[in-house]
Amino acid sequence: MRRYLLTILLATVASATGFAGTATTSAESRIPLRGSFLTFDRELPRELWAKEFDYMQAVGMDTIVVLAVGHLRSNSADPLRYSLSADGLLYPSRWAPTPNARADDRLETILSLADQRGMKVYIGSLQTESDWTTGLEFAALREYNKRIATEILERYRTHPSLVGWYFPQELWMNWVKYYGRDYYGTAVLRDFVADMKRIDPDKITSATVVFKKEGDGLMPPLTANDLESVMTNFLQTTRVDILMPQDGVGAVAGAAPITELPAYFAAMANARNEAGVGTVLLAIIETFTAAPDLSRDRYPPASISRVEEQLNAVRPYVSGSVSWIFGHDMSPQATYYPEEAAALYRDYRARYASAPTVGVDLKH
Repeated sequence: MRRYLLTILLATVASATGFAGTATTSAESRIPLRGSFLTFDRELPRELWAKEFDYMQAVGMDTIVVLAVGHLRSNSADPLRYSLSADGLLYPSRWAPTPNARADDRLETILSLADQRGMKVYIGSLQTESDWTTGLEFAALREYNKRIATEILERYRTHPSLVGWYFPQELWMNWVKYYGRDYYGTAVLRDFVADMKRIDPDKITSATVVFKKEGDGLMPPLTANDLESVMTNFLQTTRVDILMPQDGVGAVAGAAPITELPAYFAAMANARNEAGVGTVLLAIIETFTAAPDLSRDRYPPASISRVEEQLNAVRPYVSGSVSWIFGHDMSPQATYYPEEAAALYRDYRARYASAPTVGVDLKH
């Protein structure tokens, strides 16, 4: 019975993601980046969002991960000491009432555009107000995540593109190693997955983890063997459907070099198999690159050769790859480095998606 249920879960996840449920050593498609994260730090009208989706579709991307629908803010009047902030919320919610709530509905825009193109959307839950400190925000985070997930399903359930949830708190596997089985981050993700499954068992849960080869202060370094050991228990505890490891190659700081990525990703694939919970592994490909004398949130797009090298290093161990972040690094509509992003887009399309696409202007 257990094997039968695991087979059903893998088939469900594969259908929702568009990726196979197990890793392969052969290229399943000429399109290695099948999805991308999406953020709303650019104020685009609907027609430009539509163009953004056309650009993504033109290079074979069929999956969108919305980073977060909003965030918590401190509120001494709330019994949980936090409430849902209306600032930056992607949809008009009863939990963040007028006059501060947005009148527009950006979530509806994204879901409807994805519906029209046969794409899939994973909706990120709430961000915390700041970096984790005492852990007092966890009770509020859990409660409000349940409230907004229930509300989102009430409002948007009819959208076929809405296939699952994303947990936006990036957990560092180095800290999982440091704190062991009692790490509160592991517990927060475990509770999120359980809560989302109770709300709708058919929706897929997803999350990101970061791993660094080098340590920093109290944070220990992480070898591939370390990662396999801590990842096995992590997956058994959280039971997340899709895990998207972020290797940090773009930012460089503390990351393993590309030549060592196969060992780390092989370790995670082994851990997934040892855990026996059917988690699908997708790689996050950082399409930006570190540059001297630039602030950390303004990295320019990477070269196509570096992106391809990174893709080829992890391909045998994952079921697909997701871009971080198309709108910043590969979109001809990018804000910070539009010429470089457009060049990377053209190079990527020429390398992986040479079929002509109607409605997309590739000159810009």
